[in-house]
Amino acid sequence: MDRAAADLAGSRYVATSVGIEPKRPLALPILSASMPLRSGLVVAATALIFGTLLSTAWAEQPVVEDDGQLDAAQKAGAAAAKAAGDPKKPVSKAPKKKVNAAKKSQMSFDGMPSWDEAKKADGKKKSPGHELTANWDAALGPAARVSFPWFEHHGAFRVRSDLFYGFDLGTYDSSTRQGSSPFAPPLTARDQQGNQHPENVNHRYNQDAESLAGSNIRFRYNPTLHVSESLRVRTTIDVLDNLVLGSTPDGGPHTQRSLGPDADILGRADVPIEAFEDSQRPPESGVNGWRDGLRVKRLWGEWQTPLGLLTMGRMPSHWGLGLIANSGDCLDCDFGDSVDRLMGVTKLFDTYLSVAWDFPAEGVIGASGNQDLRNQPGGQPYDLDQRDDGNQFVFAIFQRPHSRAELQKRAKELHKDRVRTFDWGLYNILRTQSLEGTYPSDGIPPLNDRDVQLYEVDAFTFTPDLWLDFQYHPAKDRAYRVQLEAALTTGSIEEVPQLFHEAARACIDPTETDLEVCESTEPRRRDVFRFGYALEFDATVGDIDWGLHHGLASGDAQGGFGRLGASELPSAAPIGTQDTDLTNFYFDRDYTVDLIMFRELLGGVSNATYFKPYLRYNVINQPTETWGFELSAIYGYALKKEATPGQENSLGLEFDIELFMKQKDQFLWSIAYGALFPMGAFNTLNDDGSVKAEANTAQTLQMLFGIEF
Repeated sequence: MDRAAADLAGSRYVATSVGIEPKRPLALPILSASMPLRSGLVVAATALIFGTLLSTAWAEQPVVEDDGQLDAAQKAGAAAAKAAGDPKKPVSKAPKKKVNAAKKSQMSFDGMPSWDEAKKADGKKKSPGHELTANWDAALGPAARVSFPWFEHHGAFRVRSDLFYGFDLGTYDSSTRQGSSPFAPPLTARDQQGNQHPENVNHRYNQDAESLAGSNIRFRYNPTLHVSESLRVRTTIDVLDNLVLGSTPDGGPHTQRSLGPDADILGRADVPIEAFEDSQRPPESGVNGWRDGLRVKRLWGEWQTPLGLLTMGRMPSHWGLGLIANSGDCLDCDFGDSVDRLMGVTKLFDTYLSVAWDFPAEGVIGASGNQDLRNQPGGQPYDLDQRDDGNQFVFAIFQRPHSRAELQKRAKELHKDRVRTFDWGLYNILRTQSLEGTYPSDGIPPLNDRDVQLYEVDAFTFTPDLWLDFQYHPAKDRAYRVQLEAALTTGSIEEVPQLFHEAARACIDPTETDLEVCESTEPRRRDVFRFGYALEFDATVGDIDWGLHHGLASGDAQGGFGRLGASELPSAAPIGTQDTDLTNFYFDRDYTVDLIMFRELLGGVSNATYFKPYLRYNVINQPTETWGFELSAIYGYALKKEATPGQENSLGLEFDIELFMKQKDQFLWSIAYGALFPMGAFNTLNDDGSVKAEANTAQTLQMLFGIEF
């Protein structure tokens, strides 16, 4: 080949008969006629070996920066090839190869670990990751592969701004510090002390404050470390998790002035008041808040075997629509279910089978000897007892596309063949617990076994969950989908832990001393029977999406109002008022259906049924980008009115509107407005049953900005 055509002035590369190599000054011995033959052969062999090793070492070393010279080298190679061959003869091109697995994102089944089959070795040597190995065959050969180990990056960044107006519903009573809403009025509306000025001791702040507003951010990072074709390590890390902007000032917050300067441990002399703040400090749990700036939410490993997939660690849990198990991975989600689990998944014919052993509560842990969790933070703690563990076993069987090949086949069935598809799954949960370990009242987990109190529980529950999914795309611009998830929990708690007001031996027969045969004055057994379902119908006709969502969650006449109020098993209750049947069903908090009523005021769907029609119009409707707006209305109805503050069934009627701009898997911006018109269930009553305060309208304005990758 004509190497002169590839010799570029100033280039670090030179074209050779074997490819493009970097220029290097030669520091090798030069053979001469005067050199002995044996010595010359030794020197020549040494030079050959050294040159080969040098060339190989350079070829295997990743080049971080090429400053555009690789492009110049490739042009030189093309010029050399043209000079060596017939310029009129076109250069043949090899067919494009399939993209390497490193380029493909890992698929998952609703939060379950990925099910990608291990690739078979092709017998070809893999080049190191991200190297610039320019050679004559670069244009004709396959794309460079990434060697193991390598990282796959996914995540999302979001900023949310919320304005809540009238969320206390006007029912807050300052004397009891309670109302029908979990939201209290702004601080200025319930101030009882004023500014404590000696000349104006009765000063009170604004009594008409109605609004609460703020912004928060979060960056969620979901990397996957691919150790080999069959081994992966995955994690979920939240950075500044729902951090309220402005909540960690560098020179505050300040303590009450009356306590003196010594108590103001976070204050600084140059920041006497917060108006002088000019920076923020990282959040530190126990220092300037209760959350650290970096929170590792999940960490688990995956091993792809010929028999199936094995996963172990702390991982997301999601099933169906997310009614009882919701990974909370949506851009606007706040919670997310994470489980400590050992799970195996395999495929039999066209059906997936999954078996999992979960560790929902291990009970009290500690260390041996005089060590405890405080003086030996680096040691390995262990479980102090087996009987206080909460055990959970999951058995799932489902049929739906999961691997890449199955997903491609499903896309062809829906969009090309226009066939109807049906997927289904059955998710079963068994839970048991014998004892419950408790800790002292200071709220700090025990350091050793001397601070532990055990209570008999003997609990058992069984939860089957059915999921169905029907899809049909009769035309390119038409689609219909119906999804149903229904769950039931049944079981019992044989021994409810002793309540606060009860004596240790509250027996009907006061002379009885054997607690095994003691007939308690209070019923210890609780029967569990609760159920719920969600039904979603969605349709697309051209640029219009519309549908109807409906759901129901069983209630309890003696339960709390929503899931943010009283517990089903309170630590203290008047004698004779214990609820012997636990029938409240709770939707997962990340299964959101509105902006105000269920999401904010009730903490999720419970003791209620709802109906939600919606209409969405896509002004710009492209495969990768959508602009539009959505209108929706939702009506809530309490199943057990005795559990509501107003002793009525009607919860309220809410209207929501949202404007949005979306780029698929990359960007989302939306602004939404909601107005709730509460009804009788949110009223508060006097002791005689008369209405004490009628609930007022609540409104919200919410903005969401998100970046996904």
